[in-house]
Amino acid sequence: MKGDYNPCGSCPPPNNKQACSAIKPSKTLWHHRLGHPSSQVVQQILSRHNLSFALDENNSRVCDACQQGKSHQLPYPRSSSRSSRPLELVFSDVWGPAPVSAGRYSYYVSFIDDYSKFVWIYLLHQKYEVFQYFKDFQNLVERQFNTKIQAMQTDWGGEY
Repeated sequence: MKGDYNPCGSCPPPNNKQACSAIKPSKTLWHHRLGHPSSQVVQQILSRHNLSFALDENNSRVCDACQQGKSHQLPYPRSSSRSSRPLELVFSDVWGPAPVSAGRYSYYVSFIDDYSKFVWIYLLHQKYEVFQYFKDFQNLVERQFNTKIQAMQTDWGGEY
């Protein structure tokens, strides 16, 4: 029928007895459409402009694009090097400040032997204690394994 009112343009004329529908975009889709703003900004825009949306099934899902955008560097390539004996390579890291523990410790230093994957953890009251605990660790393992630590690897966090 020529001249019939067709509100959406793509719907068939009313006399064909077919239905048209629209799908409400989810908050996740709005997040993508708006350029990946925070969830608070998305909510504010949806409320302020009275935009409809469907509830997400998994509201706590992390946006991959947002996580990649926060990355400061690409992942490291897989290493093929393997230690052939204890203390050839020892990894170390300091964590903290953490919530104060029962012994009033706020920091932790870990030492991991690349060969055995054995882990030593020392609890610290203050970050400046790291070097003293490293010396204690070094004395312990060098006597235990009757060999010297060949190499240390840290994250360059400035603790040493």
